[in-house]
Amino acid sequence: MAHLPDFLKKVKTFPAAAAGLLKDCIDFLYGAFQKLIPPQKRGIFFICAAGALVLVIGLGVLLTKNSGKQTASRQRNSPLSVTDRRFAIPPEELFLPEEPDFVPGVLLEREKRASWTAQDAAVYWQDPLKNGEEQWREKIETVIDDFLERVP
Repeated sequence: MAHLPDFLKKVKTFPAAAAGLLKDCIDFLYGAFQKLIPPQKRGIFFICAAGALVLVIGLGVLLTKNSGKQTASRQRNSPLSVTDRRFAIPPEELFLPEEPDFVPGVLLEREKRASWTAQDAAVYWQDPLKNGEEQWREKIETVIDDFLERVP
């Protein structure tokens, strides 16, 4: 544990040391550039250097593009190995089964009638005045009160 403070001191001084080393390298390259290339020919040098950089980048793009095509074609043409087939998921598990093309028709409870007679409606009709209006009013008020009591 006694070495930990020494280590931390070295870690704290590392960015400054790295920056100093980088500055020294740049100064060395700048000095070499100043000595090797005369001021009259520096423009030509920069144009040639830019052209070479463009060529290198273009060549790199072409090589990576072609290598991607080759690996893709190799993968398409090569059959699955035994281990790949063992872990392959069958298409039935990946996709839902197809649904039927038809929509079921509407199932009617009773036949449609063009007109209703009083006898036909009598089965479904309850006269609200038969037992008096007050009984219906009380029933409705009870239902509303029960509903409103349950509302928070």
